[in-house]
Amino acid sequence: MEQQIYMTPKQPFFVTSSRAYAKFILNRYGIVHFYQCFTGTEPRYAVPDGCVDMVFCCDPKQPYAEICGTVLAPQAVLLHSDTCYFGVRFLPGYNPVLGSSEIMSQLVNHQIPLDELIQDRRMLEGICGTTDFRKQIRAFMRSYMNIYRRACPMEHSNLLVLHSFNLLIRSAGSISIEQLAEDTGYTARYIDRCFRNETGLSPKQLAKIVRFQAAVSALNQNQHKGRSLTEIAADLGYFDQSHFVHDFKAYTGLTPKKYQKLLLHDSFEEKLRIVQ
Repeated sequence: MEQQIYMTPKQPFFVTSSRAYAKFILNRYGIVHFYQCFTGTEPRYAVPDGCVDMVFCCDPKQPYAEICGTVLAPQAVLLHSDTCYFGVRFLPGYNPVLGSSEIMSQLVNHQIPLDELIQDRRMLEGICGTTDFRKQIRAFMRSYMNIYRRACPMEHSNLLVLHSFNLLIRSAGSISIEQLAEDTGYTARYIDRCFRNETGLSPKQLAKIVRFQAAVSALNQNQHKGRSLTEIAADLGYFDQSHFVHDFKAYTGLTPKKYQKLLLHDSFEEKLRIVQ
């Protein structure tokens, strides 16, 4: 079976608008990473990443959990200020509601209360009853692995979608559906239908999100390199800088230049803590 190629989807505004943000990278069992943030008073916005998140609000007076699908434009999330949130980010296009193949299209641009899909009071109490990040991770994995082992999701995954998505990641989203059809031998219409069934998104939508996420990574890294936006746009396969600026602003509400200023102003690197 073809191995999943991992990408590192980013939600930069979760970091910049928080008082503190921690991340533990797993890259196993369909999970990219866990995160914990202590929100401040600034609003938090999610940007498109192609991922489903499970988000736990650890407000001791009103704890709750949601399954959140990818957004297609900036959207306010993590709505409680001065609150601890714990989150699990799954691989782009990965369905964490194992055994329910139709849920992905319902989740795009939507949030569903966790207990409507997964009823596990012990997991909720274990996560929301502490602010110890490692204990929260352990509480989640105890419950999740029981479901994961029963469902064996990768044994039943659509290999065409997996292979095609790997090509999207390798090309940083610049490969077209026609090129996917030529590579795989399937028609563009069939590939499109498979993607929508498995991920809730079309290959074109996912390709744009993958390229946008590649742009976020490039701009984050560019804080230390000082490359021009024209160079970055060319590396990402844009025809010119104006197209790059237009697409980036559509997904963040900011131009690339304003985004880089925000990273510096809001101390992105100082707030982000990678837990080993």
